[in-house]
Amino acid sequence: MMSKTASPRHTKLQTMIDMLRRDEGASIPEIAAATQWRAHTVRGAMSGALKKRHGLKITSQLDANRRRIYRLPNAILIFSSTRAARYSDGDSQLTHRPTETLSV
Repeated sequence: MMSKTASPRHTKLQTMIDMLRRDEGASIPEIAAATQWRAHTVRGAMSGALKKRHGLKITSQLDANRRRIYRLPNAILIFSSTRAARYSDGDSQLTHRPTETLSV
């Protein structure tokens, strides 16, 4: 019997992170098209998942066409999947903290 090795899941959040880590960055419409999310969902994921949960610093600037381009300039991946991922912004190392369980 052949054993299958588990590969990291490539989630929509991971797709967004990959796009933001590119040198050219990404705009909200580009991320929305790649993830099949609406623009408000992309903005919410940036604010909630990336900034608050992972502690990343997202930069933005206007390009020549007056579009806002977002980037993760110094994000270093610490874990290979977004489910258990913690990122470092280059200034401080973030560590994996297990989630608490509530007993009822």
